[in-house]
Amino acid sequence: MDSCSVRAKRGGALTGPNPTDRGKPGTKYHVVVSTDGLPLAALPSAANVHDTRLFPDLLRLAMVVCARIARLYADAGYDSADNRWLCLREGIQPIIRRIGQPHGSGLGQVRCIVEHANAWLLNNKRLDRRHDRKGAIVDALLTAACIFVVAARLVEF
Repeated sequence: MDSCSVRAKRGGALTGPNPTDRGKPGTKYHVVVSTDGLPLAALPSAANVHDTRLFPDLLRLAMVVCARIARLYADAGYDSADNRWLCLREGIQPIIRRIGQPHGSGLGQVRCIVEHANAWLLNNKRLDRRHDRKGAIVDALLTAACIFVVAARLVEF
């Protein structure tokens, strides 16, 4: 589970001041992928919304797609006691880097999979530089980009 931020040039729904881009308007895409890189769930939000607020919705969407999730890897942005408890309640082992823990925690080798999925989703230029003002259009584009990634992987088989 990870997120990436993009600039929202024209503002609109699902935009907020991006803390990583000097307060310029932005949108954040939250993505859950399987171990082979297929996107399971994706949600857009304003750039200033904390990652922990979308964790329950992302987990619920991923559990609809997957029959069973054994482990969930996430970075420190998703670290909270409520999120860990939610994972344990569903029988999922949470491997979430704790806030303040050094970066050499071993998640980097696993996180490259979700980083690649973020890059594949941002290949869609309408998602990379957001010009659409309506939140429903951004959500539809993000869902369509996930479908394109899954379809491209199915062609390989």
